[in-house]
Amino acid sequence: MGKNVIISVFDKSNLDIIAKFLVNKKFTIYSTGGTSRFLRKISVPHIEITKYTKQKEILGGRVKTLHPKIFGGLLGTNAKDHKKDLKKEKIVEFDLLVANLYPFEETVKHTKTKSKIIEMIDIGGHSLIRAAVKNYEKTTPLINPKDYDYFIKNFPLKPILKKKFAIKAIDHITKYDLEISNWFKGKSSTIYPLRYGENPQQKASAIINNNKFSQISGDKKLSYNNLLDIDAGVHLTYGFQTKSNICTIIKHGTPCGASLKRNQAESYTKALAGDPLSSYGGVVAFNQKLKKQTAELLTKNFFEVVTAPEFEKDALKLLREKKNMRVIKVKKGLKKIEERSFFGGTLIQDVNSKNSYVNSINGKNKLNKEKISFFINVIKNIKSNAIALFDQDSLISQSGGQTSRVDALLICLRKFNYQSQKKKKRSLFLFSDAFFPFIDSLSIIKKQKFNIDIYAPMGSKNDTKISDYVKKHKLSFFKLSDRHFKH
Repeated sequence: MGKNVIISVFDKSNLDIIAKFLVNKKFTIYSTGGTSRFLRKISVPHIEITKYTKQKEILGGRVKTLHPKIFGGLLGTNAKDHKKDLKKEKIVEFDLLVANLYPFEETVKHTKTKSKIIEMIDIGGHSLIRAAVKNYEKTTPLINPKDYDYFIKNFPLKPILKKKFAIKAIDHITKYDLEISNWFKGKSSTIYPLRYGENPQQKASAIINNNKFSQISGDKKLSYNNLLDIDAGVHLTYGFQTKSNICTIIKHGTPCGASLKRNQAESYTKALAGDPLSSYGGVVAFNQKLKKQTAELLTKNFFEVVTAPEFEKDALKLLREKKNMRVIKVKKGLKKIEERSFFGGTLIQDVNSKNSYVNSINGKNKLNKEKISFFINVIKNIKSNAIALFDQDSLISQSGGQTSRVDALLICLRKFNYQSQKKKKRSLFLFSDAFFPFIDSLSIIKKQKFNIDIYAPMGSKNDTKISDYVKKHKLSFFKLSDRHFKH
């Protein structure tokens, strides 16, 4: 007994191969306008859908397959009432759908003309595919010309392959709908090919929101690791609102420099001084328009990437002379939701954007609200367990990613002590992302030869002991209202 297929495609790649195969397998082909003309040219026998439905295409081709005799044939099952309706209405039962959609994404890339883009929102093809997916056990959807050869080699299909084609089809139209939705919302995304992932043996690509940033200089494309470092830099520089100039320097997803100053060039200089060795080859991020004076300083060092919301004309001219330096214009504003994959699916959470405050356990707080917010924003972007040491406006040492808070503290202090000229600082401020559960870390801080004010959350069963210790030894200790783990 013969079978029936609808062929309605925009992309006619390999159509001759699949069409001739289906004719050989005794399929009766039903086809629409453009596809029908193609089949006629290659002498493939078929029935035009308009002759079958006795309904001409209308509205300039916008309506051609939206008809009960088409969708009844796609959705009909072997149920008795379905069979009765199909027979009564003289509806052909379709076993296969070969269809693909108007190239909406490609059209958006190549034109800004609204009317042309709107016309590429596929209605009929989209509906045909969804109907076939719903009835996949009987009507197989085949939506990608690259799959024709696989279909032919595995014909007749086993149930598991029918389901496989259905999954591919529904994923395709879901992505298609998202592209349309993003266009209506003014969003634009591009699949950005990467040379490799974190390491050369890992394949990788990125889906880029074109409204968020653009590369305006640099011969090389961004890498997987560049994008992660830029992300860290953006969260640090845009993490809270301020009129001051913020500069952060990121290496391996971790801030090795961060400064808050009124003058941008000074902010960069202080950020670089925090760890000039680690800063080499890092990503530098600014929260204000990049000025020529700052650009002159930047070009004296090697950085992979420089980002800012805007650039002075003369500043950009200087940066463009460094061909290996990627210059990225980043739109201000952060997402309110963040997500990441794990072995069982996807984790979704609110962005850690709460404004924390401090209460004195012992001593008088010397920091204003802006500096507290900035220092907290730095600590919450360092991997836990995190310890960060600041002077009046800048990060001067940090350690993160340690399984022991004592180890994190010792590493942070050792890095600071290595730069001996900084021992002359009168006041230093040490921030911890979570509480000190024992006095061991506090005893280490007490032995230092410089004054350190401590800022940390509380919440352990030893809070009373911690409080008693800092008061007994006259340590300046301030309770942060929130924990700031970053895993």
